Amino acid sequence: MNIVIRKAEQSDRETIQGLLLGAGVSAQGVEEQVDGFLLVEAVDGGQRSAVGTVGLEIIDGQYGVMRSLVIKKGANTADLGAELIRLFVAYVETTEIRQLYLLTQSTAAPLFIHIGFSTIHREQLPEAVAQSPHFLAYKNQAAVCLVKTYTSTSYPHPHVDSVNK
Repeated sequence: MNIVIRKAEQSDRETIQGLLLGAGVSAQGVEEQVDGFLLVEAVDGGQRSAVGTVGLEIIDGQYGVMRSLVIKKGANTADLGAELIRLFVAYVETTEIRQLYLLTQSTAAPLFIHIGFSTIHREQLPEAVAQSPHFLAYKNQAAVCLVKTYTSTSYPHPHVDSVNK
């Protein structure tokens, strides 16, 4: 069995919603954000079956919200989850967002801290993020809020790459 992680398409909307609802997490807003999701598929004998997903919701062009990382229970769940997180963070780095936010109700907070996230209080969220459908869906639930700040690595940097002659 092989694993394929790919960018989701509109035709994957119901599959993603099914994965999220099957894991007991909110699927609210997936219709509008499906192109920001990654889909994990197990390939066995030419047959593909969805086994996981994670989404990126971009807000106001500068904030990102990590949407519901879900992996179906089974063999190599931890390894697959770690690989999906690694690829998701790399995917986010291709965008122009400045900060990536997420909520977790699991014991995953230390993992996210290990890869560069910091815990914050919900009161510190930008208003646009706090009012996003994903954050509103968990407004009354206990969850750890985390943020990762990105700095530009694009070139050229005008103040650094220009040489006075």
